[in-house]
Amino acid sequence: MFTPFVFMFFVFCILLPKMLPLSLSHTHTHICCIIHIQNPKVLDLAINLQKSTCTGDTIQIPYELTITESIHDFWQSAFHSQDRIHTSTPYARYIGLQDRVLPFSLVLFLTSSMTHADAAKVQVGFGKAVYHWPAFAGDTFKKTFQVQSIRNTSDGNHSIIQFKCKLINQRNKVCMTAIKRMLFEFPMMNADESTLNDDDDVEQQQQQLFRNHLLSKADVLRDLGSHALTSLRPGQLIYHTMNRSISFSQSQQLASLARLTHERHFDRRKYDPKTEILIPGGLVLGLTMSASSRDLHEILHEEIVGVSYVNALHPDDVVGAITYVSSVDDVVGDLESLTVRTIGVKNMDIVHGLDGVKLPLELFTGFSGGVGSSSGGGGCGNPKMLLLPKEIERICKEKCPKLSNKVVVQVERKIIRQAMRKEIFLL
Repeated sequence: MFTPFVFMFFVFCILLPKMLPLSLSHTHTHICCIIHIQNPKVLDLAINLQKSTCTGDTIQIPYELTITESIHDFWQSAFHSQDRIHTSTPYARYIGLQDRVLPFSLVLFLTSSMTHADAAKVQVGFGKAVYHWPAFAGDTFKKTFQVQSIRNTSDGNHSIIQFKCKLINQRNKVCMTAIKRMLFEFPMMNADESTLNDDDDVEQQQQQLFRNHLLSKADVLRDLGSHALTSLRPGQLIYHTMNRSISFSQSQQLASLARLTHERHFDRRKYDPKTEILIPGGLVLGLTMSASSRDLHEILHEEIVGVSYVNALHPDDVVGAITYVSSVDDVVGDLESLTVRTIGVKNMDIVHGLDGVKLPLELFTGFSGGVGSSSGGGGCGNPKMLLLPKEIERICKEKCPKLSNKVVVQVERKIIRQAMRKEIFLL
């Protein structure tokens, strides 16, 4: 007998599958529904400087960044420094600072790094970089960029925009100001050869609070003793023996820490790491300054007069340095002020490669359009500009071919350091 349950089982399990079309049988029960997304959108978050940027405009960066001890240590693992103000907490506290101070090159890198400046082609140079207030691990920073000048290049296809960069800590103290010039791959309709005369910038340049604090500790520093390894004199040319490189991984990590986003620092699928991926300008400068740091030891404070970038630096390129001492002046106690010009040279054994080679003096003393002394000026935004990249290349090709296409950066600095103490022994 068929009970209702047996009947239902017979219908659904035996008769019904045989009556269904083959396309709906148990071997074809999966129905696929494909939905196409129409017109996907690419979010363009880059700063649109071409659209409406004018001289005097200020770009407020909405991001904040807290620098940890690990970031400080990571930086020092890549950029050599033995200056106690950056490496020793007891030393820093002995001279009235709360902790070891973040290195100048790191603070400049943070000050000038522009997130979303994806339309930039290359960084041209720095100038007037001043360390106003000491920065420490644990500080949280924000920054602003003010457009100081806009001009188009002579070919009419590019523009150079000059920014005043300002780094501000969580107590609203301005830690550093710097001038930065960048080349963009488009002309500007409102280009103007004039440069913004900013009174606030003049005030900030005069506020040498960090420098003045260190000078006030001259007696304490003398009691601590100088660690300078050698005395320096005007006219001295130094071949630095330290050479360092940055790998692609290091470059990516450091660029990410500063929140850089430009694809030329990251995208190895699109750009060849050996010939097209670029080391960020702040890291090129850091390598050059670190290559010279041991011979200029012990640096307490420095500021940049001007920087010009010459040839590109790629991952794993080795950087060495040559420094010319322009002037040496006594300040107070055993502290001295030096004006030095350093050039970074890539992929060359400087000591042996330039043995017996006479270097042109104008490479270390010249300024754009002529030869002169810095006398407290020079750099971006000042009447006396450092040599332009094309001028440096011309000098190298004509007077020192071994340096042609080898110079990556030229930097002029004012340095405060403890002079080498001359001990007198009574025999």
